[in-house]
Amino acid sequence: MLTKDEFIADMKTRIDAWNAEIDVLQEKAHDIKEDAKVKYEEQLLSVRAAGVEGEKRLEEMQAATESNWEQLKLETERAWDAFKDSFNTFKSHYR
Repeated sequence: MLTKDEFIADMKTRIDAWNAEIDVLQEKAHDIKEDAKVKYEEQLLSVRAAGVEGEKRLEEMQAATESNWEQLKLETERAWDAFKDSFNTFKSHYR
C-alpha cells in the first residue's frame, strides 16, 4: 500500500504525463488546423475563380449576337452548374 506522499507523487507523475500527452495532441490539432486552412484557402480560390469565369461568361452573353447567343447560353449554363456544384461542395465541407 502506498503512503500518502507516495500516492501524491504517483498522481503527480501521472498528471504530468497526461499533460505532456495533451500538449502533443494539441500541437497535432494545431498542425491539422493549418493543413485544413491551406486546403480551405485553395478551395476558396478555386470557387472564386469559377465565379470570375461566370462573370466573364455573363459579359460574353451580354455582347453576344443572336447567332451565337444560344451556344453561349448552353456553355454558361454548364459553367454555372459546375460553379454551383463546386460552391455547394465547398460549403458542405466547411460547415
